[in-house]
Amino acid sequence: MNYSKDSRSKKIDETNKNTKKKKTKKAKVTAFRVVVIALVIGVFAVFGAGLGIFMGIIKSAPDVSTINIKPTTDFTSFVYDQNGVEIDRLSGGENRIYAKMEQIPQNLQDAVVAIEDARFYEHNGIDIRGIMRAIVVNLKAGDIVEGASTITQQVIKNNALTSEQTFVRKIQEQYLALQIDALYDKELILEYYLNTMPLGHGTNGVQAAANRYFGKDVSELSLAECAVIAGITQAPTRYSPIRNPENNWDKAKLILSYMQEQGYITEEERQAALLEDPYKNIQEVNQKYEKDSSHSYFVDAVIEQVIDDLVEQGMTPTQANNLLFGGGVEIYTTLDQDIQRIVDNKMADDSLFPSYKEYVINYSATIVKPDGEEIHRGAEGVIKSKDEEEIFKKAKQEEWGVEEGDKLVNEAVQFIPQAQAAFVISDPYNGHVKALSGGRGMKYGDRTFNRATQAKRQPGSCFKVLAAYAPALDLGLLSPGSVLVDEPYTINKYSPKNWRSYYKGPTTIREAIWDSMNVLAVKTIDMVGIDTAYNYLLNFGFTTLSDTDKVYSLPLGGLTDGVTPLELNAAYAAIANQGTYTEPLLYTQVLDRNKEVILDNTVPKTHTVIKPSTASMLTDMMEDVVKIGTGTKAANGMGGMPVSGKTGTTSDNKDFLFAGYTPYYTATVWMGYDRPQEFTANGAHLNLWSSIMSEVHKDLPNKDFELVTTGYTKTSICSASGKIPTELCSSASDNKIVSDYFQKNQAPSEYCDVHVHEQICSVSGKIATEFCPQDSIVTKVVNRHGEVSKDQLCDVHTQHTEIETPDDPQLPEWGEWPWGGGEDTQPPTEGETTPPTTPDQPVPPTTPGEPVTPNPDDESGFFIPQG
Repeated sequence: MNYSKDSRSKKIDETNKNTKKKKTKKAKVTAFRVVVIALVIGVFAVFGAGLGIFMGIIKSAPDVSTINIKPTTDFTSFVYDQNGVEIDRLSGGENRIYAKMEQIPQNLQDAVVAIEDARFYEHNGIDIRGIMRAIVVNLKAGDIVEGASTITQQVIKNNALTSEQTFVRKIQEQYLALQIDALYDKELILEYYLNTMPLGHGTNGVQAAANRYFGKDVSELSLAECAVIAGITQAPTRYSPIRNPENNWDKAKLILSYMQEQGYITEEERQAALLEDPYKNIQEVNQKYEKDSSHSYFVDAVIEQVIDDLVEQGMTPTQANNLLFGGGVEIYTTLDQDIQRIVDNKMADDSLFPSYKEYVINYSATIVKPDGEEIHRGAEGVIKSKDEEEIFKKAKQEEWGVEEGDKLVNEAVQFIPQAQAAFVISDPYNGHVKALSGGRGMKYGDRTFNRATQAKRQPGSCFKVLAAYAPALDLGLLSPGSVLVDEPYTINKYSPKNWRSYYKGPTTIREAIWDSMNVLAVKTIDMVGIDTAYNYLLNFGFTTLSDTDKVYSLPLGGLTDGVTPLELNAAYAAIANQGTYTEPLLYTQVLDRNKEVILDNTVPKTHTVIKPSTASMLTDMMEDVVKIGTGTKAANGMGGMPVSGKTGTTSDNKDFLFAGYTPYYTATVWMGYDRPQEFTANGAHLNLWSSIMSEVHKDLPNKDFELVTTGYTKTSICSASGKIPTELCSSASDNKIVSDYFQKNQAPSEYCDVHVHEQICSVSGKIATEFCPQDSIVTKVVNRHGEVSKDQLCDVHTQHTEIETPDDPQLPEWGEWPWGGGEDTQPPTEGETTPPTTPDQPVPPTTPGEPVTPNPDDESGFFIPQG
C-alpha cells in the first residue's frame, strides 16, 4: 500500500470531496422537503382560510326557515296626501296577479324552463355544469358577466337576497338554493318563479303579463304567446313585445326551437306556432291600457322613491314592487292637492308656452296582407300641428310598403307637444315636495318618463351661484361688493364669452350675478378651485355629476349628463333654508297592512352646505336678478312678495330654467324639447313660474327674507375701482358709488384712484394734446384704467393741423368718450373749461379730490343698478 505523504493527501482530498457531495445532495433533498412541506402547509393554510371565509359567508346568509319565498299579492295599497286624504290606490292587478300552477298553461311552464334552466328538474337547486361554464366565461371577461343562476336561485334572489352581482351573494344564493330545493317541490318553486319574474312595462308574473300584452287570462295563451312572454324576462326593454316586437319574436323563435329540442313540443307544433301572429292585438291592448292609466306624475315619483328606499333597506326590486302592488301598504305623501291643481292647470294652458308648436308623434299599426299575413310597424317623428297627422301616416305607410288591398288595423297615435316643461315646488324648510309635473299634454301610461325627476338636462347659469359664488363667499374669498374685472379672459386654453357682446370692466359680484356674467363666474371658480367647487355641488345634493365635469366651464352649467329639476330645486332650497340642505321628500311614512312603520321620513335628512350668512348674502343678491336682472318676468303678479333666484339658459338655447324661492316655497321650472334643439322661449319659462307661484301665494301675507349678516359690514365703495370713493367719484358723470356688504377683512382700505381730472378736446372727444386750441379744451372727471394709449389722444389736432374752433363747441355724446362711460352715465356739464396752457408746456398733473368718508350704516346709497 502506498503510505506516502502525497498518497495520504490525495485520499484526504477525495474523502473531503465525497463528503461535500453528500452534504450538497443532502442539502438539496432537505431544501426540497422544506419546499414541499411549505407548499403543503400553504395549501392547507389557504384551504383553511378559504374554508373559514366560506363558512363565514354561509353563516351570514339568512336562515332558510325565516325566508318566505311566496310573493304577497292579495291586498290593495293606498296613497294619501299631506292631510291623510286618499288620492290613489295601487292594486296587485296593475303589475302582478298570482296564478296557481293549474291556471298556467303547460306550454308556458315548459317555455320558461327551456330558456331559463334546462336542467331544472334534474339538479338539486344549483347547476354544476352551468357553474363551470360561467366560471370559464367570467375568467375570460375578468368580471362576473354570467351567473349560471337556476330558477331556484332566481326565486331566492327575487325574494330573499339583493340582486347585486357579488361573489358573497352568489355563494349565499347557491347555499340557500340547495336548502330550498330540499324543502319545496319543484312544481311549487316554479310556481313562485312564474309569479315573480319581471316581464317588462312594470309587470311581474305571467298573469299580469298576459293581461298587459294580450288582454286575456294566462290560461288562454297560445303556444306562440307563451314563447313571447317567456322571452321577455332576460332583457325586458330589449325584448318588449310592444316597443321591440322584432327582437321579441327572434327570442320567441329561439325558445320554440329549445322546446322542440328538449322534447316539450313536436316539430309540427313548433311549425304551427311559427305561423301564429301573437302581436296582432298587442298594440290595441296597449293603447287601451295607456288610456286607462290613472296615476299622476306625482304618484309615479312616489312609487319610484318608495321602491328605491325599500331596496336601500335590503329588499330586492321585485320584493319592493310586490309589497307596493299587493302588500296592502299605506303611503302618506307630501302632496298638497291645492298646489298640484294649480300646477296641472297652468301646465295645460297653451298660452303660457311659446306660440309656435311641434308634436312628437308616435304611430303604430298592423298591416294585413290579402293572404292573411300580418306585419307590425311603428314610427316616431315630428309634425308642426295635429293637422299633419294624416300626411305623416301616409308617408310612413309608403315607407312600410302598404299596397292596394292591404288593410290597416290596430292603428295607434300618440301626440307629445313640444316645447315640453317640468315643474317642482317644495317647502325648503322640511324638504316636502308639494307638487310636481313631469310634462305637458296627455300622459300615456303609468310610471312613464318623468321630466321633473328623471330628465337630466343642462342647468346653464343656474350653476353660477352653486358652483362659483356660494363657495367663494363661504370660504371668505369674495363678498357681494367685491369687484372683479370683466374683460377678455383665457385659462387653460378656455376663453369664456359673455352673453352680451361687450365687457363691462370692473364689476361687483352682485352685478355679476344679476347680469349673469360668464367671465366673472369662471374667474371666481378659478379662485375657489375646481375640486372644491365640485365638492360643494355634491354637498348641494347632486347625484348625476361625474369627474368629467371638473372643468372651468362648470359654473356655466355645461355638464356631461346634466341635472334633474328635482335636484336643482333642492339645491336652491338649501340657500332658502339658510344654507341647510334637506333631502327632497315625496312621502313621510309607509305603513304595512298591520299598521307597522316600515319607512319613516318624518325627520328629514339634513346637512349644512354653506353658512347662514352666505345663504343670506346670496338671497339678497339674487333678489336683484328678479328686480333688475335677467329674471324680472318671474316677479309678474307676485304683488310685492319677495322673490330670489337665478335664471339658466344654455349657450345653444336648448334649455331654459329658473330656480327661485319666496319666504314660503322654492320652485324650479325647466322648458325645452325632449330631443334637444334650439328654440326661442321669449321668457315663457319665467311666465310659467310666475303664473303658478302668484296663484300659490295669492292668500299668503307678504314677508321679508330673514337676513343674517354675521361677519359682514355694509360700506360705500366706488364700484369702478372697488375702493373708498372720493369727491371725484361723486362728481363723475358715471357716478358708481354704491353701498354693499363686505366680509370684515375685505372692506376696502384704499381710496379710488380711477376717477381723475382730465383735459378733453371737445372737438375729438379725446384727451387733449399740446396741439389742441385752448378754447376747445374742457376739464372733466373721467374713469381711467391703466396708461393712456395713443388711441385715446386727440387725433384731430396735430402739429400740422390748424382747425377753426367754433364759437360754441358741441361736445360729442357721452357714450362716445373713449375712456369710459356707459348707458347710465351723463355728458359733461356745459361750460366747463380748464386753465390755459401753452403748446410747449405739458398738461398739468391732476390732483385727487377729497375722499368721501364711508358710512357703514348709511343705506341711502344702496346699490340699485338701472336698466
